Amino acid sequence: MIVRPMIGDWELPCIERVELHQARRQVRLGVPGLLGDLHQDLGVESLAVTITGSLSGAETRSGFLEALQEQFRSGDPVPFVADIVESSELEDVVIVSFDVIETDEWVDALRYRIVVRQYVEPPEPPPLVPELPLDDLAGLADLAGKLLDGLDLPALLGGVPALADPSEPIRPALGTARDAVAGVPALLGGLRDALGMPA
Repeated sequence: MIVRPMIGDWELPCIERVELHQARRQVRLGVPGLLGDLHQDLGVESLAVTITGSLSGAETRSGFLEALQEQFRSGDPVPFVADIVESSELEDVVIVSFDVIETDEWVDALRYRIVVRQYVEPPEPPPLVPELPLDDLAGLADLAGKLLDGLDLPALLGGVPALADPSEPIRPALGTARDAVAGVPALLGGLRDALGMPA
């Protein structure tokens, strides 16, 4: 049984060719004096499928282009089925590019080429605070308690000066200033009388 390629619930019309592209990420490292290069394997790239087809007719073309644009603009991963990916682990894809070409081979002729790429779910971000088992947390609490018990806090705080009333050293000066200004009201009263100002 031949399974026609479907992107989500959209069955592609008039398919002529389906190509499967799969590759490994290899980093080539040139080492001076070594015959050949070293290669570092970084794993398998996302599987890609290229679907090529053609169709004709104004109504068919309009419906096809509208559905293609809708799938492409959403950018959401959708299920993909096709015979060519039967042995792979491909489940969801994203349309990464497409080409549409108008030709004069027949009336309202249209050729298309769509490239879909395997969607891989990104991993969950790590927690801001690492999660510790309850046994580890209990052990940490015991350790913190033992450390606090081992500290002689009164001895550590013995060199700290006691906090006292900050006005104590300047109280004699405040008394002298109070005595000095005590006669000011009487002087102001005599000045008022001399100037003939009302009280």
